[in-house]
Amino acid sequence: MGVQLIVAGGNRVGQVIPVATEKFIIGRAVDCHLRPSSELISRYHCALLVDTEVVVRDLGSRNGVRLNGERISADQKVNNGDRLGIGPLEFFVSISDDETLTGPLQDPNVSWNQTHDGVETLTRANQQTISMPPSDESNQETK
Repeated sequence: MGVQLIVAGGNRVGQVIPVATEKFIIGRAVDCHLRPSSELISRYHCALLVDTEVVVRDLGSRNGVRLNGERISADQKVNNGDRLGIGPLEFFVSISDDETLTGPLQDPNVSWNQTHDGVETLTRANQQTISMPPSDESNQETK
């Protein structure tokens, strides 16, 4: 299974981050796989667990983890095209059965577009469109 995070806002919008391990840790600690520099991110903020499905787990972070805008309180299954919020950061999740993803959102039932006014939209077949207005770039830094 191939999993990627796609930066959804800020000066790195569109950047693709491969989730290259079965337990992908996000936080400020030096041993995390993704280390955002924001003080709003805990040292060990959350984990993406990749097996036959993808699950997000909050690791006791102070500012929480959001999945499609809702703060999670327990492990949650993540689907292709879901929006993942970690502190001030926002990502779209791309999941494919193919381990060699070549770009974001390989599912033909999902589309990701940016309108002329800078609003990003993610549309899943048979579901509503999720819109993300341009965000404050100063809160979107990742390393």
